[in-house]
Amino acid sequence: MFAFNKKTKGLIGIACIDNGVTLGQCSWSKGVYTHPKLIRLDRNPRELTSDDWRSAIHDAGLSGSDCVVTLPPSMIHHQVLRLPEMSDSEIKEAASWEMSERFGIDRNKLQSEAIRIGSGGDVLALAIELDELECILEPIYAAGLRPTKVEAQCVSISRTFSMLHRRQSDQGKVRSLFNFGVHDSSFIILDGDSMVFYKQLHHKQAELLSAIESHTGVSEAQATSMLEEARFDGGEPAICKAVRDATRSIHEDITTDIMKCLRHYGVTNRGPLSSCMYITGKGGWNQFLGELLSTACNQEVSVDMQAPHISRLGHETLAVSGWHAVLGASLATMSGKPARRGEDHQLKEAA
Repeated sequence: MFAFNKKTKGLIGIACIDNGVTLGQCSWSKGVYTHPKLIRLDRNPRELTSDDWRSAIHDAGLSGSDCVVTLPPSMIHHQVLRLPEMSDSEIKEAASWEMSERFGIDRNKLQSEAIRIGSGGDVLALAIELDELECILEPIYAAGLRPTKVEAQCVSISRTFSMLHRRQSDQGKVRSLFNFGVHDSSFIILDGDSMVFYKQLHHKQAELLSAIESHTGVSEAQATSMLEEARFDGGEPAICKAVRDATRSIHEDITTDIMKCLRHYGVTNRGPLSSCMYITGKGGWNQFLGELLSTACNQEVSVDMQAPHISRLGHETLAVSGWHAVLGASLATMSGKPARRGEDHQLKEAA
């Protein structure tokens, strides 16, 4: 889980996300992020050389050699399995065989992991082909970096949104998270600092842009500008109306899928339901989607930057694609949950 030191300096985080790579590093002190440093490379991570990695580290001013790499569903196979009660080692073994059979890949050519989610016996099985993993890691090693961990993007993002929910007393504080990317999306439910529900969704920002282009006859660049103009209340009325009309059916589909996720979680898990929802990712917040979700799900729906610890991050940081994954990866080595509430005094004020 997490260490409760007064100040923790993170490792270098590397997030392969949204058709590129985001590198970053941050510290965590007294309930807030400090000294975040990020750099974005809009290039295929499989094509980066060791010189590219070294230059990025230097340009961003990142320090150290230990790093954590977080990868998207397009690189890591995700599958939620329902397995009987068994030990962690047995669950990992069973998940490994299941992923091999489902994707038709020799088990010896896969690196796999299994994460228990929720109280209904669900397990999130993760697997990546060794050739794919080697393609990503080899130039990173050659650049002088030392990957200490490779994890799924959903794990890193969950960590980012759990930084103020790490105490024993925070268990039972359930929130949901819609991660809306350029080419993928997912819905996550968090209980304290534990992921208790995960669902990969087919929605993506590219669909919104295509709908705006088709509805208004504008270019992709103009559609991007229009979507940005309509994100929050107060934009140009004519543009906001055009965006709303063009994207309504997609936003309704997203709302329907998220409602199904919430119902499934409510049926299969014991305990409290989600009390609030955050929307994050490059596709991110849109006022019209927020309105639909708030009404349909009967809970507060907020943009990611409204989370207390995230609100202190500057616009320069939040504008970098993949910030939510890379900051989570940077703090991946924080471990160890306190046994008693009195031991987590430095988070009381922040939380």
